Amino acid sequence: MKQLQPTEYMYASARIRSQEKYLVGRERLDVLAEAPTGREVMERLAEYGLTPPEVEDGTGATDRGPLTDSEAMSLAREGMLLAILRNAYREVETAVPDPTVFRYFRYPYDANNLKAAVKCAIRGISAADMLFDFGTVPADRVEALVRDGDLRDFPPAMAAATPRAREAYDRTGDPREIDVILDRACFSDMLDAVTATGETTLIGWLRARIDLTNILICLRILRMKQGEAARPFLASALLPGGTLEESFFLDAYAGGEGGLWDALVPTPYAVLGRVEGEVRPLSLVERAADDCHMNLVRDGARVPFGAPVVGGYLYGCETAVKNLRILLAAKDAGLSPDTLRERMRVSYV
Repeated sequence: MKQLQPTEYMYASARIRSQEKYLVGRERLDVLAEAPTGREVMERLAEYGLTPPEVEDGTGATDRGPLTDSEAMSLAREGMLLAILRNAYREVETAVPDPTVFRYFRYPYDANNLKAAVKCAIRGISAADMLFDFGTVPADRVEALVRDGDLRDFPPAMAAATPRAREAYDRTGDPREIDVILDRACFSDMLDAVTATGETTLIGWLRARIDLTNILICLRILRMKQGEAARPFLASALLPGGTLEESFFLDAYAGGEGGLWDALVPTPYAVLGRVEGEVRPLSLVERAADDCHMNLVRDGARVPFGAPVVGGYLYGCETAVKNLRILLAAKDAGLSPDTLRERMRVSYV
């Protein structure tokens, strides 16, 4: 892939910057947190120009008959959130000089679709309701391609990993094997693709995401408290390509959770560590990991023009959707605005 010069992104950067004002960022989230119900959140989002696609009002909408109000609202919410991402990818691909530079952002949706198709094939059910329609392979083709073993249109590592994932499940009966194998393949494909762009900022962001994901993998396995018996699973689950080597995590694992936090002190990820005298819930560590990554993205995207402007916007859209999911779920659960704000991720804008 020919590396593009930052000046070749001047038009795309201006166009993307003009779209950032439509993102649901810090100020809007703060206002939405005060809305009393999820329905009012949706009404306020409509004022920001975010409206859900039309949802059919009944006949044949589900196998059980007409949609209930709750089902219709749920579909409307999900449709709106997916539309934000779909529109963001469409905007980028029509603005940049070479859309293939940012194609790797879609790979996680391919991985999700492959995992869903494999698991549903095992159970003998349809995966249609679990598939995203903005991976690199159209969602309506995924199940047939997996069934027929024709995976050539998928990114290469994921294509090669899909039959291995099924074989691993058949051998062990453990669905986690499917996730581990396809997640590793997805990040391998992403890293190969972003490395081919020569964009050092984008490469750095992805390698940081791999590090943060590996930290969370290691922490989750430590909290399973299976000791040395889980070490082989840790080694198989860690993603390659980060700045922290596999040996870093295997050595830290030997020291327990405290050993992991101590090992992270000299790294850029020390902020994830425990609070003095207190074990942080996994949900708070996950939020800290997301915030750490977003802060890296925000810093790296502060350029007048270039690929980081575009990549930062895509990360920003993903985070905006995650925050809206958190917000709507919190409203459904009747949580207070303060509790809701504690769960929010740092926004791009």
